Amino acid sequence: MHLLRHGALLFCTLFPILLAAQVEKDRILLKNGSAFEGKIVEYQQGARLWLQLANGDTLSFREEEVQRIIQEGRAAPVAESPEAATAPAPVKKAYAFKEKGLYHATYFNTLSGTLGSDFKMGLGLHHSTGYQFLRQFGLGLGLGIDTYSFDEGQSIYPLFAEARGYLARRAVAPYYSLSAGYGFAFPNREEQITRAEGGPLFRGVIGLRLGADDDTNVLVGMGYQYQKARLERENFQGAELEIRELVYNRIVMRVGLIF
Repeated sequence: MHLLRHGALLFCTLFPILLAAQVEKDRILLKNGSAFEGKIVEYQQGARLWLQLANGDTLSFREEEVQRIIQEGRAAPVAESPEAATAPAPVKKAYAFKEKGLYHATYFNTLSGTLGSDFKMGLGLHHSTGYQFLRQFGLGLGLGIDTYSFDEGQSIYPLFAEARGYLARRAVAPYYSLSAGYGFAFPNREEQITRAEGGPLFRGVIGLRLGADDDTNVLVGMGYQYQKARLERENFQGAELEIRELVYNRIVMRVGLIF
């Protein structure tokens, strides 16, 4: 009986120790060289993690403080050299694109198409400012200049409203842009354009946003642009008057920055 009591006492003493030895431990290595062991009770990726120590206390660490997390059976051993232990871990680029709030976008455009039987290559420069209500939808106002034919001095100055949105929460994400407004035209004495009238503008573009920063990202896209105008041109020292009702249908290639 005396032996049984000693055996039971020994079992009660050793059992918690043996049980604790079987519990899987987590080890946290910090960038300042400190190390802690316990059990991770909560981990908010990109924010903080909480580690419960063997004595029941709980410690909290910011993710940027953590060099490495080691879980038994699921991680490589800790490097023995101090240089390896304190080397900065590779940091995955965070998604920080500003999905709500004020935005500014500036674009350079190429405008290719035909005028009559001739192929024409034009250029444009646009800027818009607006408010992104949510990632999928924002509204803004813009202005710019579009030159549809350099050799004939056909330049239009559009004022437009636009809607835009981004279709995925990724570093490289598809986006859309729809614009509608009015293009203003002005006389050009160097090209004998004595009178000019603008007309309605419509543009639709789809493309990609490249980057996920909270300040500046690159936009590339392709779409269609419609612009109507009316030009009066004097020929042969005013002896002839040419009136042209113009409808520009153009393929748009654009690259720009949004910030």
